[in-house]
Amino acid sequence: MNTDEVIKILEDNTLTNITKSNPKIIHTKEFYCDDDHPIVYYVVDKNNEGMCEYCSTKFIYKEKDFYDKVQEEKELLDMSMKESKKQKEERTYSEEMQDKIEPILCSMHEDYDDEKTNV
Repeated sequence: MNTDEVIKILEDNTLTNITKSNPKIIHTKEFYCDDDHPIVYYVVDKNNEGMCEYCSTKFIYKEKDFYDKVQEEKELLDMSMKESKKQKEERTYSEEMQDKIEPILCSMHEDYDDEKTNV
């Protein structure tokens, strides 16, 4: 087997591996890849495509359409609603302690309250 044949086989295998993998759709022209290798940053080419030089993952840039934007907003809202419910259900130590202690009466405030009710 000569060198040209080996190169041809390697090229064919690389192309086969590339075409087998599904391209990742991205929504920014600058992107990174960190799939079992160091993080590397890329910019899509004029055809709105890019390929990782380490793992041969293909990236295709597509501008977000209205549906994608709505779905993204919905996911963010769902996450924030879940988080707010979780925070509401969980009480901090200081909140629990505040519930346990009796209020400290302050004469200054009592006088103010009395004056307010008498007026």
